[in-house]
Amino acid sequence: MQPNLKSARASKLISTLLYLQSLALFGFFSAHALPHFVRRLGNEVHPSLILSTEVASILTAACLFMTARGIKLRRRRAWIIATSLQTLLIATSLIRSGHYILNGHEQSKIIFKALGISHLLSEVLILWLLVHFRKEFMTFADSRTRRQSLLHLLRVTVLSVVLGVLIVYSDTDSFSTHVSFIQAIEIAMKGLVGISGSVPFASQHAKNRLELFLGGLGFLVAVTSLAKFLRPTIRSTQLSQENSLKVRDILNRTLDADSLSYFALRDNKTVIWSKNAKAVISYSVTNGVMITTGDPVGDRESWPSAISEFVSEAQLHGWIPAVYGCSEVAGEIWVRETGYEALEIGDEAILDVGDFTVEGATMKNLRQTLNRINRDGYSAQSSYVRDLTPEFREKLSLTAQSWRENQTERGFSMALGRFCNEQDPDCLITWAMHENEIVAALQFVPWGKTGLSLDLMRRSPDAQTGVNELMIQQTVTFAASHKVSQLSLNFATFRSIFERGNKLGAGPITRINHRVLVFLSRFFQMESLYRFNAKFAPRWEPRFVVFPSIGNLVQVGYAILKVEAFIPDFSKRFRGKRIRR
Repeated sequence: MQPNLKSARASKLISTLLYLQSLALFGFFSAHALPHFVRRLGNEVHPSLILSTEVASILTAACLFMTARGIKLRRRRAWIIATSLQTLLIATSLIRSGHYILNGHEQSKIIFKALGISHLLSEVLILWLLVHFRKEFMTFADSRTRRQSLLHLLRVTVLSVVLGVLIVYSDTDSFSTHVSFIQAIEIAMKGLVGISGSVPFASQHAKNRLELFLGGLGFLVAVTSLAKFLRPTIRSTQLSQENSLKVRDILNRTLDADSLSYFALRDNKTVIWSKNAKAVISYSVTNGVMITTGDPVGDRESWPSAISEFVSEAQLHGWIPAVYGCSEVAGEIWVRETGYEALEIGDEAILDVGDFTVEGATMKNLRQTLNRINRDGYSAQSSYVRDLTPEFREKLSLTAQSWRENQTERGFSMALGRFCNEQDPDCLITWAMHENEIVAALQFVPWGKTGLSLDLMRRSPDAQTGVNELMIQQTVTFAASHKVSQLSLNFATFRSIFERGNKLGAGPITRINHRVLVFLSRFFQMESLYRFNAKFAPRWEPRFVVFPSIGNLVQVGYAILKVEAFIPDFSKRFRGKRIRR
Protein backbone atom coordinates (compact mmCIF):
# COMPACT_ATOMS: atom_id res chain seq x y z
CA MET A 1 0.00 0.00 0.00
CA GLN A 2 3.00 2.24 0.16
CA PRO A 3 3.49 4.57 -2.82
CA ASN A 4 5.61 3.32 -5.74
CA LEU A 5 9.10 4.14 -4.49
CA LYS A 6 10.67 3.62 -7.91
CA SER A 7 8.30 6.14 -9.49
CA ALA A 8 8.74 8.60 -6.63
CA ARG A 9 12.53 8.41 -6.85
CA ALA A 10 12.43 8.79 -10.64
CA SER A 11 10.25 11.90 -10.45
CA LYS A 12 12.52 13.40 -7.78
CA LEU A 13 15.60 12.62 -9.88
CA ILE A 14 14.13 14.23 -13.00
CA SER A 15 12.95 17.20 -10.95
CA THR A 16 16.43 17.70 -9.48
CA LEU A 17 18.03 17.47 -12.94
CA LEU A 18 15.58 20.05 -14.26
CA TYR A 19 16.39 22.42 -11.41
CA LEU A 20 20.11 22.04 -12.11
CA GLN A 21 19.59 22.38 -15.83
CA SER A 22 17.58 25.59 -15.47
CA LEU A 23 20.21 27.10 -13.20
CA ALA A 24 23.02 26.04 -15.56
CA LEU A 25 21.13 27.41 -18.56
CA PHE A 26 20.52 30.69 -16.80
CA GLY A 27 24.16 30.93 -15.78
CA PHE A 28 25.40 29.94 -19.23
CA PHE A 29 23.53 32.74 -20.97
CA SER A 30 24.13 35.27 -18.21
CA ALA A 31 27.93 34.98 -18.25
CA HIS A 32 29.75 38.20 -19.14
CA ALA A 33 31.66 36.60 -22.03
CA LEU A 34 28.63 35.16 -23.83
CA PRO A 35 26.20 37.99 -24.80
CA HIS A 36 28.31 38.99 -27.80
CA PHE A 37 28.57 35.37 -28.90
CA VAL A 38 24.81 34.88 -28.50
CA ARG A 39 23.91 38.03 -30.44
CA ARG A 40 26.31 37.10 -33.21
CA LEU A 41 24.88 33.60 -33.50
CA GLY A 42 21.34 34.96 -33.35
CA ASN A 43 22.02 37.19 -36.31
CA GLU A 44 23.54 34.39 -38.38
CA VAL A 45 20.92 31.67 -37.72
CA HIS A 46 17.32 32.15 -38.80
CA PRO A 47 15.02 32.95 -35.82
CA SER A 48 12.57 30.23 -36.82
CA LEU A 49 15.27 27.62 -36.24
CA ILE A 50 16.68 28.80 -32.95
CA LEU A 51 15.75 31.48 -30.44
CA SER A 52 19.25 32.38 -29.46
CA THR A 53 18.91 35.62 -27.51
CA GLU A 54 19.48 35.98 -23.79
CA VAL A 55 15.76 36.69 -23.18
CA ALA A 56 14.63 33.46 -24.85
CA SER A 57 17.20 31.48 -22.91
CA ILE A 58 16.19 33.02 -19.60
CA LEU A 59 12.55 32.29 -20.46
CA THR A 60 13.43 28.66 -21.13
CA ALA A 61 15.36 28.46 -17.86
CA ALA A 62 12.43 29.95 -15.94
CA CYS A 63 9.96 27.53 -17.55
CA LEU A 64 12.18 24.57 -16.72
CA PHE A 65 12.51 25.74 -13.13
CA MET A 66 8.74 26.05 -12.75
CA THR A 67 8.11 22.72 -14.45
CA ALA A 68 10.49 20.88 -12.09
CA ARG A 69 8.09 21.13 -9.17
CA GLY A 70 5.24 19.72 -11.23
CA ILE A 71 7.49 16.87 -12.35
CA LYS A 72 8.25 16.05 -8.73
CA LEU A 73 4.49 15.80 -8.11
CA ARG A 74 4.10 13.68 -11.28
CA ARG A 75 1.71 16.08 -13.00
CA ARG A 76 0.90 15.24 -16.61
CA ARG A 77 0.92 18.85 -17.77
CA ALA A 78 4.37 19.40 -16.32
CA TRP A 79 5.55 16.30 -18.18
CA ILE A 80 4.20 17.62 -21.50
CA ILE A 81 5.93 20.99 -21.07
CA ALA A 82 9.21 19.49 -19.82
CA THR A 83 9.31 16.99 -22.69
CA SER A 84 8.59 19.71 -25.26
CA LEU A 85 11.27 21.98 -23.82
CA GLN A 86 13.84 19.20 -23.77
CA THR A 87 13.09 18.36 -27.41
CA LEU A 88 13.45 22.03 -28.32
CA LEU A 89 16.71 22.33 -26.38
CA ILE A 90 18.19 19.24 -28.07
CA ALA A 91 17.20 20.56 -31.50
CA THR A 92 18.74 23.97 -30.85
CA SER A 93 21.88 22.37 -29.44
CA LEU A 94 22.31 20.28 -32.60
CA ILE A 95 21.67 23.28 -34.84
CA ARG A 96 24.09 25.36 -32.84
CA SER A 97 26.80 22.69 -33.00
CA GLY A 98 26.33 22.32 -36.77
CA HIS A 99 26.61 26.07 -37.13
CA TYR A 100 29.93 26.07 -35.24
CA ILE A 101 31.35 23.32 -37.48
CA LEU A 102 30.20 24.88 -40.75
CA ASN A 103 31.36 28.38 -39.94
CA GLY A 104 34.60 27.31 -38.29
CA HIS A 105 34.60 29.89 -35.47
CA GLU A 106 37.49 28.89 -33.26
CA GLN A 107 36.07 30.67 -30.21
CA SER A 108 32.68 29.07 -30.83
CA LYS A 109 34.30 25.62 -31.10
CA ILE A 110 36.01 26.09 -27.75
CA ILE A 111 32.77 27.18 -26.08
CA PHE A 112 30.85 24.30 -27.61
CA LYS A 113 33.42 21.72 -26.61
CA ALA A 114 33.53 23.03 -23.05
CA LEU A 115 29.84 23.59 -22.43
CA GLY A 116 27.78 22.50 -25.42
CA ILE A 117 28.48 18.77 -25.17
CA SER A 118 27.67 18.63 -21.46
CA HIS A 119 24.41 20.53 -22.05
CA LEU A 120 23.45 18.25 -24.91
CA LEU A 121 24.14 15.09 -22.89
CA SER A 122 22.12 16.36 -19.94
CA GLU A 123 19.23 17.28 -22.24
CA VAL A 124 19.25 13.82 -23.85
CA LEU A 125 19.41 12.13 -20.43
CA ILE A 126 16.48 14.12 -19.06
CA LEU A 127 14.41 13.51 -22.21
CA TRP A 128 15.12 9.77 -21.99
CA LEU A 129 14.03 9.72 -18.33
CA LEU A 130 10.86 11.63 -19.14
CA VAL A 131 9.94 9.26 -21.97
CA HIS A 132 10.93 6.13 -20.03
CA PHE A 133 8.75 7.05 -17.00
CA ARG A 134 5.95 8.68 -19.01
CA LYS A 135 3.29 6.37 -17.58
CA GLU A 136 3.98 7.67 -14.06
CA PHE A 137 2.86 11.21 -14.93
CA MET A 138 -0.89 10.70 -14.98
CA THR A 139 -2.28 13.23 -12.48
CA PHE A 140 -5.78 14.47 -13.19
CA ALA A 141 -6.01 17.85 -14.94
CA ASP A 142 -9.16 19.94 -14.82
CA SER A 143 -10.17 21.00 -18.33
CA ARG A 144 -11.50 24.27 -16.95
CA THR A 145 -8.07 25.33 -15.70
CA ARG A 146 -6.69 24.55 -19.18
CA ARG A 147 -9.19 26.93 -20.77
CA GLN A 148 -8.54 29.56 -18.14
CA SER A 149 -4.78 29.45 -18.65
CA LEU A 150 -5.23 29.66 -22.44
CA LEU A 151 -7.51 32.67 -22.09
CA HIS A 152 -5.02 34.24 -19.71
CA LEU A 153 -2.20 33.69 -22.23
CA LEU A 154 -4.23 35.32 -25.02
CA ARG A 155 -5.27 38.27 -22.86
CA VAL A 156 -1.84 39.11 -21.51
CA THR A 157 -0.18 38.54 -24.91
CA VAL A 158 -2.57 40.92 -26.67
CA LEU A 159 -2.19 43.44 -23.85
CA SER A 160 1.61 43.18 -24.05
CA VAL A 161 1.63 43.63 -27.84
CA VAL A 162 -0.65 46.68 -27.56
CA LEU A 163 1.57 48.11 -24.84
CA GLY A 164 4.67 47.39 -26.95
CA VAL A 165 3.17 49.15 -29.99
CA LEU A 166 2.33 52.18 -27.85
CA ILE A 167 5.90 52.27 -26.54
CA VAL A 168 7.28 52.06 -30.09
CA TYR A 169 5.10 54.98 -31.28
CA SER A 170 5.84 57.03 -28.19
CA ASP A 171 9.57 56.77 -28.85
CA THR A 172 9.95 57.04 -32.65
CA ASP A 173 13.26 58.88 -32.22
CA SER A 174 14.84 55.54 -31.23
CA PHE A 175 14.59 54.32 -34.85
CA SER A 176 16.64 55.48 -37.82
CA THR A 177 13.68 55.23 -40.24
CA HIS A 178 9.90 55.65 -40.10
CA VAL A 179 8.07 52.78 -38.38
CA SER A 180 4.79 51.63 -39.92
CA PHE A 181 1.96 50.09 -37.93
CA ILE A 182 2.74 46.58 -39.21
CA GLN A 183 6.41 47.05 -38.33
CA ALA A 184 5.48 48.25 -34.84
CA ILE A 185 3.45 45.07 -34.30
CA GLU A 186 6.36 43.00 -35.60
CA ILE A 187 8.81 44.72 -33.22
CA ALA A 188 6.46 44.21 -30.26
CA MET A 189 5.71 40.54 -31.00
CA LYS A 190 9.33 39.59 -31.69
CA GLY A 191 10.51 41.56 -28.67
CA LEU A 192 8.32 39.44 -26.36
CA VAL A 193 10.47 36.41 -27.24
CA GLY A 194 13.77 38.28 -27.37
CA ILE A 195 14.15 38.66 -31.16
CA SER A 196 15.15 41.96 -32.76
CA GLY A 197 12.79 43.48 -35.33
CA SER A 198 13.65 44.38 -38.94
CA VAL A 199 13.66 48.16 -38.38
CA PRO A 200 17.15 49.52 -37.54
CA PHE A 201 17.59 51.48 -34.31
CA ALA A 202 19.16 54.90 -34.08
CA SER A 203 21.52 53.77 -31.34
CA GLN A 204 22.53 50.65 -29.42
CA HIS A 205 21.30 52.25 -26.21
CA ALA A 206 17.79 52.72 -27.66
CA LYS A 207 17.79 49.13 -28.93
CA ASN A 208 18.83 47.69 -25.57
CA ARG A 209 16.27 49.78 -23.70
CA LEU A 210 13.30 48.73 -25.85
CA GLU A 211 14.31 45.08 -26.10
CA LEU A 212 14.83 44.87 -22.35
CA PHE A 213 11.33 46.25 -21.75
CA LEU A 214 9.69 43.95 -24.29
CA GLY A 215 11.72 40.98 -23.05
CA GLY A 216 10.53 41.68 -19.51
CA LEU A 217 6.92 41.72 -20.71
CA GLY A 218 7.48 38.41 -22.48
CA PHE A 219 8.98 36.95 -19.34
CA LEU A 220 5.89 37.95 -17.32
CA VAL A 221 3.55 36.55 -19.98
CA ALA A 222 5.35 33.19 -20.05
CA VAL A 223 5.77 32.83 -16.31
CA THR A 224 2.22 33.81 -15.31
CA SER A 225 0.64 31.67 -18.05
CA LEU A 226 2.78 28.67 -17.17
CA ALA A 227 1.98 29.09 -13.48
CA LYS A 228 -1.75 29.01 -14.24
CA PHE A 229 -1.34 26.02 -16.53
CA LEU A 230 0.67 24.02 -13.99
CA ARG A 231 -1.38 24.81 -10.91
CA PRO A 232 -3.06 21.79 -9.30
CA THR A 233 -6.75 21.06 -9.63
CA ILE A 234 -8.72 23.41 -7.45
CA ARG A 235 -11.58 21.75 -5.66
CA SER A 236 -14.24 23.66 -3.80
CA THR A 237 -15.32 21.00 -1.32
CA GLN A 238 -18.76 20.60 0.13
CA LEU A 239 -20.19 17.68 2.05
CA SER A 240 -23.19 16.24 0.20
CA GLN A 241 -26.37 15.33 2.03
CA GLU A 242 -25.91 11.65 1.15
CA ASN A 243 -22.39 11.50 2.56
CA SER A 244 -23.42 13.48 5.62
CA LEU A 245 -26.05 10.84 6.47
CA LYS A 246 -23.60 7.99 5.86
CA VAL A 247 -20.92 9.60 8.07
CA ARG A 248 -23.47 10.18 10.85
CA ASP A 249 -24.46 6.53 10.65
CA ILE A 250 -20.82 5.45 11.04
CA LEU A 251 -20.34 7.86 13.96
CA ASN A 252 -23.36 6.38 15.71
CA ARG A 253 -21.97 2.86 15.30
CA THR A 254 -18.36 3.63 16.27
CA LEU A 255 -17.57 2.97 19.92
CA ASP A 256 -13.94 4.16 19.94
CA ALA A 257 -14.36 7.36 17.91
CA ASP A 258 -11.67 10.04 17.95
CA SER A 259 -12.46 13.32 19.69
CA LEU A 260 -12.19 15.04 16.29
CA SER A 261 -14.40 12.55 14.43
CA TYR A 262 -17.58 14.64 14.54
CA PHE A 263 -15.80 17.49 12.75
CA ALA A 264 -15.87 15.30 9.62
CA LEU A 265 -19.39 16.74 9.24
CA ARG A 266 -18.03 20.23 8.64
CA ASP A 267 -19.73 21.68 5.54
CA ASN A 268 -16.56 22.60 3.63
CA LYS A 269 -15.08 19.12 3.78
CA THR A 270 -15.67 16.20 1.48
CA VAL A 271 -14.97 12.54 2.14
CA ILE A 272 -13.30 9.51 0.64
CA TRP A 273 -14.33 5.97 1.59
CA SER A 274 -12.54 2.69 2.09
CA LYS A 275 -13.31 -0.02 -0.44
CA ASN A 276 -15.77 -1.73 1.93
CA ALA A 277 -17.35 1.64 2.94
CA LYS A 278 -16.71 0.90 6.64
CA ALA A 279 -14.23 3.73 7.15
CA VAL A 280 -14.11 7.26 5.83
CA ILE A 281 -11.60 10.13 5.73
CA SER A 282 -12.80 13.72 5.48
CA TYR A 283 -10.59 16.29 3.82
CA SER A 284 -10.28 19.67 2.22
CA VAL A 285 -7.87 20.95 -0.44
CA THR A 286 -5.97 24.21 -0.16
CA ASN A 287 -2.77 25.48 -1.75
CA GLY A 288 -2.28 22.14 -3.52
CA VAL A 289 -2.40 20.22 -0.21
CA MET A 290 -5.04 17.59 0.53
CA ILE A 291 -5.57 17.93 4.29
CA THR A 292 -7.40 15.60 6.60
CA THR A 293 -7.76 16.28 10.30
CA GLY A 294 -7.91 13.83 13.15
CA ASP A 295 -8.21 10.07 12.70
CA PRO A 296 -10.11 8.19 10.01
CA VAL A 297 -13.73 7.57 11.04
CA GLY A 298 -15.14 4.08 11.35
CA ASP A 299 -13.86 0.52 11.60
CA ARG A 300 -10.16 0.55 12.48
CA GLU A 301 -9.54 -2.59 10.44
CA SER A 302 -10.66 -0.62 7.36
CA TRP A 303 -8.40 2.39 8.01
CA PRO A 304 -5.58 1.07 5.75
CA SER A 305 -8.02 0.80 2.85
CA ALA A 306 -9.28 4.35 3.41
CA ILE A 307 -5.70 5.62 3.68
CA SER A 308 -4.82 3.90 0.40
CA GLU A 309 -7.79 5.55 -1.33
CA PHE A 310 -6.83 8.91 0.16
CA VAL A 311 -3.23 8.70 -1.09
CA SER A 312 -4.36 7.50 -4.53
CA GLU A 313 -6.76 10.44 -4.83
CA ALA A 314 -3.97 12.86 -3.93
CA GLN A 315 -1.62 11.32 -6.50
CA LEU A 316 -4.34 11.40 -9.16
CA HIS A 317 -4.71 15.17 -8.79
CA GLY A 318 -1.11 16.03 -8.00
CA TRP A 319 -1.94 17.14 -4.46
CA ILE A 320 0.32 16.73 -1.44
CA PRO A 321 -1.46 14.47 1.09
CA ALA A 322 -1.21 15.56 4.73
CA VAL A 323 -2.75 14.68 8.08
CA TYR A 324 -3.15 17.31 10.77
CA GLY A 325 -3.89 16.51 14.40
CA CYS A 326 -4.15 12.73 14.31
CA SER A 327 -3.69 10.60 17.41
CA GLU A 328 -0.61 8.48 18.06
CA VAL A 329 -2.43 5.28 17.11
CA ALA A 330 -3.62 6.71 13.80
CA GLY A 331 -0.21 8.28 13.15
CA GLU A 332 1.49 4.90 13.48
CA ILE A 333 -0.94 3.38 10.97
CA TRP A 334 -0.42 6.26 8.51
CA VAL A 335 3.37 5.92 8.72
CA ARG A 336 3.22 2.14 8.42
CA GLU A 337 0.94 2.20 5.39
CA THR A 338 2.53 5.09 3.50
CA GLY A 339 6.11 5.47 4.70
CA TYR A 340 5.41 9.16 5.41
CA GLU A 341 7.06 11.35 8.04
CA ALA A 342 5.35 12.20 11.34
CA LEU A 343 5.94 15.18 13.61
CA GLU A 344 4.44 15.83 17.02
CA ILE A 345 2.61 19.13 16.68
CA GLY A 346 1.13 19.58 20.15
CA ASP A 347 -1.24 18.10 22.70
CA GLU A 348 -4.97 17.86 23.25
CA ALA A 349 -6.27 18.75 26.72
CA ILE A 350 -8.70 16.14 28.06
CA LEU A 351 -10.65 16.34 31.31
CA ASP A 352 -11.69 13.12 33.01
CA VAL A 353 -15.06 14.14 34.43
CA GLY A 354 -15.03 11.68 37.31
CA ASP A 355 -11.63 12.89 38.57
CA PHE A 356 -12.02 16.62 38.04
CA THR A 357 -12.07 18.86 41.12
CA VAL A 358 -11.26 22.49 41.86
CA GLU A 359 -9.90 21.62 45.29
CA GLY A 360 -6.21 21.41 46.12
CA ALA A 361 -3.18 23.65 45.81
CA THR A 362 -2.69 23.09 42.07
CA MET A 363 -6.19 24.43 41.35
CA LYS A 364 -5.90 27.52 43.53
CA ASN A 365 -5.87 30.04 40.66
CA LEU A 366 -8.87 28.42 38.97
CA ARG A 367 -10.76 28.27 42.28
CA GLN A 368 -10.13 31.97 42.93
CA THR A 369 -11.29 32.87 39.41
CA LEU A 370 -14.51 30.89 39.85
CA ASN A 371 -15.20 32.44 43.27
CA ARG A 372 -14.72 35.95 41.88
CA ILE A 373 -16.95 35.45 38.82
CA ASN A 374 -19.68 33.93 40.98
CA ARG A 375 -19.55 36.89 43.40
CA ASP A 376 -19.99 39.24 40.44
CA GLY A 377 -23.34 37.67 39.64
CA TYR A 378 -22.48 35.42 36.71
CA SER A 379 -24.18 32.04 36.27
CA ALA A 380 -24.09 29.28 33.66
CA GLN A 381 -26.47 26.66 32.26
CA SER A 382 -26.12 23.68 29.89
CA SER A 383 -28.48 21.91 27.52
CA TYR A 384 -28.39 19.72 24.45
CA VAL A 385 -29.48 21.43 21.24
CA ARG A 386 -32.39 19.02 20.89
CA ASP A 387 -33.82 20.25 24.20
CA LEU A 388 -33.75 23.95 23.32
CA THR A 389 -36.75 25.71 21.84
CA PRO A 390 -36.39 27.05 18.27
CA GLU A 391 -36.85 30.59 19.59
CA PHE A 392 -34.05 30.27 22.13
CA ARG A 393 -31.75 28.61 19.57
CA GLU A 394 -32.26 31.51 17.21
CA LYS A 395 -31.71 34.06 19.98
CA LEU A 396 -28.54 32.32 21.14
CA SER A 397 -27.21 32.00 17.59
CA LEU A 398 -27.84 35.67 16.73
CA THR A 399 -26.35 36.84 20.01
CA ALA A 400 -23.19 34.77 19.55
CA GLN A 401 -22.90 35.97 15.96
CA SER A 402 -22.99 39.61 17.11
CA TRP A 403 -19.97 39.03 19.40
CA ARG A 404 -17.76 38.20 16.41
CA GLU A 405 -17.78 41.83 15.22
CA ASN A 406 -16.83 40.74 11.65
CA GLN A 407 -13.70 38.99 12.91
CA THR A 408 -12.42 35.91 11.08
CA GLU A 409 -13.70 32.63 12.51
CA ARG A 410 -10.58 30.59 13.16
CA GLY A 411 -10.45 26.84 13.43
CA PHE A 412 -10.75 23.87 11.12
CA SER A 413 -9.46 20.75 12.79
CA MET A 414 -11.59 21.29 15.92
CA ALA A 415 -14.38 23.48 14.54
CA LEU A 416 -17.74 22.42 13.11
CA GLY A 417 -18.57 25.74 11.45
CA ARG A 418 -22.17 25.68 12.76
CA PHE A 419 -23.50 26.86 16.11
CA CYS A 420 -26.66 25.77 17.88
CA ASN A 421 -27.98 24.22 14.69
CA GLU A 422 -30.83 21.73 14.44
CA GLN A 423 -28.61 19.57 12.19
CA ASP A 424 -26.60 18.75 15.32
CA PRO A 425 -29.16 17.80 18.00
CA ASP A 426 -26.57 16.01 20.17
CA CYS A 427 -24.31 19.04 20.52
CA LEU A 428 -24.16 20.50 24.03
CA ILE A 429 -24.54 24.25 24.55
CA THR A 430 -23.36 25.94 27.73
CA TRP A 431 -24.11 29.64 28.12
CA ALA A 432 -23.35 32.24 30.77
CA MET A 433 -25.78 34.86 32.06
CA HIS A 434 -25.25 38.22 33.76
CA GLU A 435 -28.09 40.52 34.72
CA ASN A 436 -30.51 38.40 32.65
CA GLU A 437 -28.39 38.79 29.51
CA ILE A 438 -26.48 36.07 27.64
CA VAL A 439 -22.81 37.07 27.77
CA ALA A 440 -20.92 33.94 26.61
CA ALA A 441 -21.46 30.50 25.10
CA LEU A 442 -19.67 27.21 24.45
CA GLN A 443 -20.57 24.42 22.07
CA PHE A 444 -19.40 20.82 22.50
CA VAL A 445 -19.84 18.17 19.80
CA PRO A 446 -20.37 14.46 20.55
CA TRP A 447 -17.28 12.33 21.07
CA GLY A 448 -18.37 8.73 20.74
CA LYS A 449 -21.00 7.60 23.24
CA THR A 450 -19.54 9.04 26.45
CA GLY A 451 -17.53 12.12 25.53
CA LEU A 452 -17.79 15.73 24.40
CA SER A 453 -15.31 17.75 22.38
CA LEU A 454 -15.09 21.55 22.55
CA ASP A 455 -16.05 23.15 19.28
CA LEU A 456 -16.69 26.83 19.81
CA MET A 457 -16.00 29.39 22.55
CA ARG A 458 -17.46 32.89 22.30
CA ARG A 459 -18.14 35.68 24.71
CA SER A 460 -19.32 39.27 24.74
CA PRO A 461 -16.56 41.91 24.72
CA ASP A 462 -18.14 43.26 27.92
CA ALA A 463 -18.00 39.93 29.78
CA GLN A 464 -15.47 39.68 32.59
CA THR A 465 -12.41 37.47 32.48
CA GLY A 466 -13.23 34.12 34.02
CA VAL A 467 -16.57 33.54 32.32
CA ASN A 468 -15.07 30.79 30.13
CA GLU A 469 -13.75 28.99 33.20
CA LEU A 470 -17.22 29.22 34.74
CA MET A 471 -18.83 27.65 31.67
CA ILE A 472 -16.34 24.78 31.59
CA GLN A 473 -16.98 24.04 35.26
CA GLN A 474 -20.72 24.05 34.54
CA THR A 475 -20.16 21.69 31.60
CA VAL A 476 -18.24 19.27 33.84
CA THR A 477 -21.07 19.35 36.37
CA PHE A 478 -23.65 18.71 33.63
CA ALA A 479 -21.52 15.93 32.12
CA ALA A 480 -21.19 14.14 35.46
CA SER A 481 -24.97 13.89 35.75
CA HIS A 482 -25.49 12.73 32.16
CA LYS A 483 -23.03 9.81 31.96
CA VAL A 484 -20.38 11.77 30.06
CA SER A 485 -16.95 10.60 31.16
CA GLN A 486 -14.51 12.92 29.34
CA LEU A 487 -14.29 16.37 27.82
CA SER A 488 -11.84 17.43 25.14
CA LEU A 489 -10.77 21.07 25.40
CA ASN A 490 -8.61 23.20 23.14
CA PHE A 491 -5.64 21.89 21.20
CA ALA A 492 -2.35 23.27 22.58
CA THR A 493 0.22 23.62 19.81
CA PHE A 494 3.81 22.83 20.90
CA ARG A 495 2.61 22.41 24.47
CA SER A 496 5.72 20.54 25.62
CA ILE A 497 8.01 23.41 24.56
CA PHE A 498 5.94 25.97 26.46
CA GLU A 499 5.93 23.71 29.51
CA ARG A 500 9.68 22.97 29.53
CA GLY A 501 10.99 26.28 28.20
CA ASN A 502 11.03 28.13 31.53
CA LYS A 503 11.94 25.18 33.72
CA LEU A 504 15.25 24.85 35.50
CA GLY A 505 17.70 22.83 33.41
CA ALA A 506 16.03 23.46 30.07
CA GLY A 507 18.63 23.06 27.32
CA PRO A 508 19.67 25.86 24.95
CA ILE A 509 17.70 24.43 22.01
CA THR A 510 14.56 24.22 24.11
CA ARG A 511 15.04 27.79 25.34
CA ILE A 512 15.55 29.10 21.80
CA ASN A 513 12.44 27.27 20.57
CA HIS A 514 10.52 28.63 23.54
CA ARG A 515 11.51 32.23 22.75
CA VAL A 516 10.55 31.80 19.10
CA LEU A 517 7.14 30.38 20.04
CA VAL A 518 6.53 33.15 22.59
CA PHE A 519 7.18 35.68 19.84
CA LEU A 520 4.86 33.86 17.40
CA SER A 521 2.19 33.68 20.09
CA ARG A 522 1.70 37.40 19.69
CA PHE A 523 0.05 36.57 16.38
CA PHE A 524 -1.27 33.00 16.78
CA GLN A 525 -2.26 32.83 20.50
CA MET A 526 -0.46 29.54 21.05
CA GLU A 527 0.83 30.29 24.54
CA SER A 528 -2.45 31.78 25.79
CA LEU A 529 -4.35 28.64 24.71
CA TYR A 530 -1.84 26.45 26.49
CA ARG A 531 -2.03 28.53 29.68
CA PHE A 532 -5.83 28.45 29.62
CA ASN A 533 -5.96 24.68 29.19
CA ALA A 534 -3.32 24.11 31.86
CA LYS A 535 -5.56 25.78 34.48
CA PHE A 536 -7.74 22.67 34.51
CA ALA A 537 -4.85 20.23 35.06
CA PRO A 538 -5.95 18.08 32.10
CA ARG A 539 -4.59 14.86 30.74
CA TRP A 540 -2.46 15.66 27.70
CA GLU A 541 -2.76 13.49 24.59
CA PRO A 542 -0.17 14.10 21.82
CA ARG A 543 -1.31 14.98 18.32
CA PHE A 544 0.71 14.61 15.13
CA VAL A 545 1.05 15.96 11.62
CA VAL A 546 1.87 13.41 8.90
CA PHE A 547 3.27 14.37 5.49
CA PRO A 548 5.18 12.71 2.63
CA SER A 549 8.65 14.18 3.22
CA ILE A 550 10.56 17.00 4.89
CA GLY A 551 10.63 18.81 1.54
CA ASN A 552 6.84 19.19 1.77
CA LEU A 553 6.81 20.54 5.32
CA VAL A 554 6.78 24.26 4.42
CA GLN A 555 3.91 23.92 1.95
CA VAL A 556 1.95 21.68 4.33
CA GLY A 557 2.53 24.11 7.20
CA TYR A 558 1.36 27.03 5.08
CA ALA A 559 -1.78 25.11 4.06
CA ILE A 560 -2.56 24.27 7.70
CA LEU A 561 -2.23 27.92 8.74
CA LYS A 562 -4.48 28.84 5.83
CA VAL A 563 -7.30 26.39 6.61
CA GLU A 564 -7.12 27.35 10.28
CA ALA A 565 -7.62 30.98 9.09
CA PHE A 566 -4.36 32.26 10.58
CA ILE A 567 -3.42 33.36 7.04
CA PRO A 568 -6.07 35.34 5.09
CA ASP A 569 -7.50 33.61 2.05
CA PHE A 570 -7.44 36.05 -0.85
CA SER A 571 -8.68 33.52 -3.38
CA LYS A 572 -12.14 32.61 -2.14
CA ARG A 573 -13.64 33.13 -5.53
CA PHE A 574 -14.27 29.77 -7.07
CA ARG A 575 -12.02 28.99 -10.03
CA GLY A 576 -12.19 25.22 -10.23
CA LYS A 577 -14.86 22.66 -10.87
CA ARG A 578 -17.24 22.28 -7.96
CA ILE A 579 -17.91 18.63 -7.32
CA ARG A 580 -19.65 16.65 -4.62
CA ARG A 581 -18.52 13.32 -3.35
